[in-house]
Amino acid sequence: MRVTLNGIVSSDEDRWIYEWFGYRAFSPEQVRDAIAQNPRGEELVLEINSPGGSVFAGSEMYSILRSCSIPTRAEIQSLAASAASYLCLGCGTVAISPVAQMMMHLPSTTTEGDRTEHQRSIGMLDATREAILNAYELKAKGKSDRAELRRMMSTETWLTAQDALDHGLVDEILGQEDGQTMRPGSLANAFGLPDITALRAAYDRANPSAPPERRPHNAGTDWRLAARLDLEKNRF
Repeated sequence: MRVTLNGIVSSDEDRWIYEWFGYRAFSPEQVRDAIAQNPRGEELVLEINSPGGSVFAGSEMYSILRSCSIPTRAEIQSLAASAASYLCLGCGTVAISPVAQMMMHLPSTTTEGDRTEHQRSIGMLDATREAILNAYELKAKGKSDRAELRRMMSTETWLTAQDALDHGLVDEILGQEDGQTMRPGSLANAFGLPDITALRAAYDRANPSAPPERRPHNAGTDWRLAARLDLEKNRF
């Protein structure tokens, strides 16, 4: 079975907000559903095209895929950036189109408060970086060591299909015969992700009479804390 995962990597709780504003998004729920609906004996193929998004949603999808009992395959068709660059590594096989790219970078967040609050955020970001590195290092299997992968994250690295293969982050290039190499130039465009906090505020302004379940600011948890912890990269 083939499933398309296009757009922003989102938590289950936030996906509807992106979609309400016309953005494409996908969340862990869709991956769980795909695994449950996959016909017995068939390989589940996830077609990936994503600029990234929520680091925690990406980590959840990675873990779901890595622990599932069915054969899984990711096919990067255009872009697997930020959270998408490691969630796809949970699949048993990762393939990439010869015209596609991967992008890896450091996680980011927004912090308000005193010095202690900023230090807490730094600690959280450092721990998140190391958690993401676990996924890259496990996939690379020695083709790239942890120190090299950390440097690649720190410098926001764009990888062509051949680069991703050389670093051990993918298993094959779609349509490439064994032993063939391809080194196309990297043509990365600059673009940004919408700010989920700004979308919540805009939704509230546009829908003052929305029911409680559609009022992001009335969520059961502190939405400001959730937004701070929902590590989003707003510029690529």
